[in-house]
Amino acid sequence: VDLDKERARLRAELEKLGNEIARSEKLLTNEGFLSKAPKAVVQKEQEKRSDYVQRRAKLRERLSSLGRMP
Repeated sequence: VDLDKERARLRAELEKLGNEIARSEKLLTNEGFLSKAPKAVVQKEQEKRSDYVQRRAKLRERLSSLGRMP
């Protein structure tokens, strides 16, 4: 495994998840969306955001562990 390539891949994935989290948070703080969207749609967006945050934490942990290897 090429560690530099893996680190670059993980960083790219982290950036992508960061963008998704930002998009989701923007939507979930939009009063128009919250007042007009069905509860199921809002709940689904909240679940997606939670999933993104969990995945980001795991990727950060993985990236950190790669940094410690010789």
